Amino acid sequence: MYRLLIVDDEPGIVNGLVQLFQENTQFELDVCKAYSAKEAVEIAKKKKLDILLSDIRMPQKNGLQLIDEITFYWPLCRIIFLSGYSDFDYIHEALRKNVDDYILKTEGVGPIFEAVKQASKKLDEENRRRIQEEKARMHFQIVEPFLKDELVRRVLEGEPMRSLRNESRYEDVDFCISIDQPAFFLIGSIDRLEDVTSRGILESVQRTFDNYLPATIAREQAILGNDLLVWLLQPEEVLLSRFQAAETAIESQWNAVKVYMKGILEQVQNDCELRLGVFVSFGISDNPICIWDTIRDQYESLRSMLKNRVSAGQNMVMIDLEGSSMDEESLYERGGMRQEDVKSLVIDQIHTYIHEHLSGDISLTSIAEKVHFNPSYLSRFYKQMTGSNLLEYIHTMRLEEAIRLMEHTNLKLNEIAVRVGFDSHSYFTTFFKRKKGISPQEYRNNKTNE
Repeated sequence: MYRLLIVDDEPGIVNGLVQLFQENTQFELDVCKAYSAKEAVEIAKKKKLDILLSDIRMPQKNGLQLIDEITFYWPLCRIIFLSGYSDFDYIHEALRKNVDDYILKTEGVGPIFEAVKQASKKLDEENRRRIQEEKARMHFQIVEPFLKDELVRRVLEGEPMRSLRNESRYEDVDFCISIDQPAFFLIGSIDRLEDVTSRGILESVQRTFDNYLPATIAREQAILGNDLLVWLLQPEEVLLSRFQAAETAIESQWNAVKVYMKGILEQVQNDCELRLGVFVSFGISDNPICIWDTIRDQYESLRSMLKNRVSAGQNMVMIDLEGSSMDEESLYERGGMRQEDVKSLVIDQIHTYIHEHLSGDISLTSIAEKVHFNPSYLSRFYKQMTGSNLLEYIHTMRLEEAIRLMEHTNLKLNEIAVRVGFDSHSYFTTFFKRKKGISPQEYRNNKTNE
């Protein structure tokens, strides 16, 4: 049912029209009346109006002025003017304001009924159009994620992004990654995910990732199959500039961005384990400068690496394709090694890295990068495998190397401190005394006197 407001400064005309509309059974209208433009505006402030039937000439405020007020509150209201005069100036202005009809009062009630009938039809058509548009919008909102998944999958399969974006099926998809700018991608897998709950868990991981990813990195994401997540990522210039010194090469800039990204992924992995109870592994693509030319090969390589490592029993893996060794990856090919052998290999890699970098960076993060693990998970993994704390092992190796250098070389103590990773000689002395009960100088003196 529509609401019709009849406005005229002649009460007899208003009341007569109200009665005629109420008696006419072809209309289902809620009919209201007003005897002035001012009264009509007050009604408009309180009630939704669908059709306005108004005299065009009224004192104080005419009909043309009135429709500006009415359409301010109810933009979709249909307008029909009545006039006792065939005034072409009024007709021209009415047409300019998209008035539905202009009827002379001398024409009788028939044209008025017909005009209201046509206005009702237009309202019906407009309502149907809006319903169809809303259904289409809702349908597209449902379909769009699947179209994005499909688009990302086809890009990863090597189809040119530019030609894909020109396909009609994707023309309305809001895709924020530019083909003309460098980008990189991530893939993520969830270890031992049950098919029954896979979609919900994967979407939860996506939301967790979104929570940590800054707004300065454009992203598109997709779920491929039942266990694989993909993100296309494109840092904005405002972020890139923070990693770009004047003399720094573009490759170094992107390496810095990827290091930053690994810190984000560490948070995501930790959060997913804590909140969702799942282990998430990630793979990071190679140099972003040429990603679009090599994206298929990179995707296939990363997917294979993640699958092989998960099959080997590793959790919370973080593989950087650029820092991966093909010789090492060949060891992880399915069936190539037993899980226990793989775990022993990782421990050997950790020990080797520590021995070779005693004088440099042997932080948890640097070791984790070498063996492609989440840093937090690495310390737990090491404890589970060896029964010892990784930090204690590092301290033991530093102490043993310091003792070896004191006993078999003539290096000064401050030089030895640097060789075993201490920037401060005083800190080295404190460390050594805590472990051996005497200072390095006392230890060397005792050995000399033996």
